[in-house]
Amino acid sequence: MWFSRYTLTATALLSQLCLASTVDHVQAKPPCSCSDLHLPPLLGTEILSFQNAEKQAFTINPVPLLLPTAAKVPPICEVNITLTHPGTNDTVGIQVWLPLKNWNGRFLALGGSAWAAGLGPLTLGPAVEGGFAAVSTDAGLSGNLSSPDAWALKDNGDVNLGLLTNFASRSVYEATILGKSLSRQFYGKEFRTYWNGCSTGGRQGLVAAQQYPELFDGILAGAPAIYWPTYLLAELWPQVVFREENYYPKPEELGAVVAAAVAACDGLDGVIDGVIDEPSECQFEPASAIGTLDFNGKNVTITAQVARILQQIWTGPVVNGQQLWYGSLIGAPLWDLGATVEANGSRFGVPFFVADTWTRFLLQQNASFPTSALDSEDLGELFLKSQTQYDSLFNSANPDLSKLQETGGKLIVWHGKADQLIFTQGSTQYRRQVEEAFGGGANVDEFFRFFLAPGVDHCGLGETFGARPDPNGLLGALISWVENGTVPTFVEGQTPPNAPLNFTRKICSFPTVSSYRGSGDVNVAESYDCI
Repeated sequence: MWFSRYTLTATALLSQLCLASTVDHVQAKPPCSCSDLHLPPLLGTEILSFQNAEKQAFTINPVPLLLPTAAKVPPICEVNITLTHPGTNDTVGIQVWLPLKNWNGRFLALGGSAWAAGLGPLTLGPAVEGGFAAVSTDAGLSGNLSSPDAWALKDNGDVNLGLLTNFASRSVYEATILGKSLSRQFYGKEFRTYWNGCSTGGRQGLVAAQQYPELFDGILAGAPAIYWPTYLLAELWPQVVFREENYYPKPEELGAVVAAAVAACDGLDGVIDGVIDEPSECQFEPASAIGTLDFNGKNVTITAQVARILQQIWTGPVVNGQQLWYGSLIGAPLWDLGATVEANGSRFGVPFFVADTWTRFLLQQNASFPTSALDSEDLGELFLKSQTQYDSLFNSANPDLSKLQETGGKLIVWHGKADQLIFTQGSTQYRRQVEEAFGGGANVDEFFRFFLAPGVDHCGLGETFGARPDPNGLLGALISWVENGTVPTFVEGQTPPNAPLNFTRKICSFPTVSSYRGSGDVNVAESYDCI
């Protein structure tokens, strides 16, 4: 069913009839027809179109990094909403997928990645395959993960604050409100509501916890991109170091020193598994790697200059003696933030795309701005500019979670200790700020659990070989906590298929860490305790 510029005058009687039905926890068939659905009024919006129709089962093919395995989508009621915020000239798309059979009694709002507020079918597919009713939104953006070039600036060159507001927070609220309303109509009963996202989706999850906790029973936020205006500038630090050193290392030079650090600190936890369990305890000095190293079967020469570059990257951005943010953790890959390319006999730096486009479009408002030419003084000025202009808009690090606590909601945040993109220390800082606000970790643990995964890269994509938490396992732990009161003291992780050593580990609730008992198979999680 389709309504152009839908006027929001659908019948309340129909809604009451649908909601009057009662169903089991797992429904064989919804009490309402897909064609009977309508939208509630949503303050500050105008609905441009509303399409709802049943769709037969289909398969979504894998997409590297975003959808590792094919999603087998069951028959669904597919709802597509287009809305605008009068005066902003935006066009926001919202997709709601409602399983026609075997609904699990839960609603799942889904986050985005990089510059995308949502990933549409790539996350909706697995969600409904798992029995959830689900929603995803594009926030009115282009859907291009790699750049905001299509929407960041208005025709006159000004920042498009309307769309940036959609991306920062507003879309989380609107998609969830509309998705829950449609689910309530369709299934005729109340249900549990969850959030799931990583990276940008993790940041959105913390927005949900801080600004809209009344909408959710449980929130899962992975590798959250919080402190957005600050950490993005810190992602440029390796490129600034390269420029000021006037040397752009080859990937194997960076990789060889990182590998040497892992080898030196691997055994600090008593187990040799190719992972630094606690990077802050690793005292490896890059200068000790000067000479020739074997890296992936190739001899790599490490000079004093390369060692000096690594030390600065690990220290993090320091300008005029002031530490502006964290550096990359020892053991995290540097292929992304430290990317370089060779052309015409010379090597050049390649700033990471999210930080690069943030600087060019949102800070300098100049698509041609040469981000790779920044020096440390420039970077210091941009830190201040970014924070001054955007900290209030991208406020996803508010430690006041009292509303979440009052509503009985639960929050799980997890982060890999070898995250190569979003500095793990930021998530730890946020957790400690929440503890300070609530008078200690024990009080916070009642509603907020934090998990750090040793040797795991950004969102567990597979660039490193630590034991990654299964996203379904994390969501399952959250659901069990919300619905059964089972407090998650650990989740189990498994190394990726391409890891040189296969093992499982307990990923422990902060501040506890996984420790080998001293007996049993070192490659099995059951041989470890959280202490």
